[in-house]
Amino acid sequence: MSRFPLEGGCHCGAVRYVLHKPALSVQHCHCERCRKMTGCMFGTGAVVQRDGVTITGEGNLTAYRSSATFPEMFCKTCGCHLFAYEDSEPTLMYVSAATLDGGAHPGHPPDKESHVYMRSKAQWDRTADDLIKYSTTSPDEIITGLQKAELLDRQ
Repeated sequence: MSRFPLEGGCHCGAVRYVLHKPALSVQHCHCERCRKMTGCMFGTGAVVQRDGVTITGEGNLTAYRSSATFPEMFCKTCGCHLFAYEDSEPTLMYVSAATLDGGAHPGHPPDKESHVYMRSKAQWDRTADDLIKYSTTSPDEIITGLQKAELLDRQ
């Protein structure tokens, strides 16, 4: 397990952060939005307490709202995806876990890591690890406004 604080940042170094507390959970999201935002088979987000993160170089961050209530933060220089927030959740945020220096473990408990939105995975995605796999959301993730609307539509 990692020792805290942990440091991380973007590829070019213009934006840096310190993670002072362990992540609460980690989700590997296979939805089309996350695949397109990251250019990878899935986006990996560590759910952390906002008051447990110190960001430097914030002036070099730019936001893209992938949905009305969910700004995703990128480095203006290198384009690295670093953070995401849900407007209605003032105490939690996502940190792109792969941006931790040296591939550090974000500190979440082993049973709080999962794959989400497996129903939306790429056709050639062969995720074969032993993590829990959810068809849609996980009980441990930050539920966005878009997801809330989707859940209400199903009721």
